[in-house]
Amino acid sequence: MSQPLLSVSGLMMRFGGLLAVNNVSLELREREIVSLIGPNGAGKTTVFNCLTGFYKPTGGTILLRDQHLEGLPGQQIARMGVVRTFQHVRLFREMTVIENLLVAQHQQLKTGLFSGLLKTPAFRRAQSEALDRAATWLERIGLLEHANRQASNLPTATSVGWRLPAAW
Repeated sequence: MSQPLLSVSGLMMRFGGLLAVNNVSLELREREIVSLIGPNGAGKTTVFNCLTGFYKPTGGTILLRDQHLEGLPGQQIARMGVVRTFQHVRLFREMTVIENLLVAQHQQLKTGLFSGLLKTPAFRRAQSEALDRAATWLERIGLLEHANRQASNLPTATSVGWRLPAAW
């Protein structure tokens, strides 16, 4: 079996006297689709907040490949590709699907304001790579044909499909 992409062992999160997460362990491998289920108040959101750096766990280890995530700032964890989504992703309805996916990548771009204004070679290269990533995401979920459609013109069922990459 392949090496885990994400490995969590003995994760704990305590808020004062409240033990919200107690000894959670899991392993995720590449291309796996899994879910974390449980009743309201079971600690699901708290687990995701620990994995993404929103909370610093009070115990346990979180490894992305072989790199420890526990205690790292959320921005650094996001740059490594571990992010959470929310139930209601806000889209720019007046923009196209591909433009929404480009906006979603803003934290990953290494270029700054001036390189964007001056359209430097580094900016053009980063923009091209971002377009390629967005197209790959859309192709993966079968919505590449909608890349240049305005977000507000998509049926709800279709727009739900590409909201996950928009949250990346």
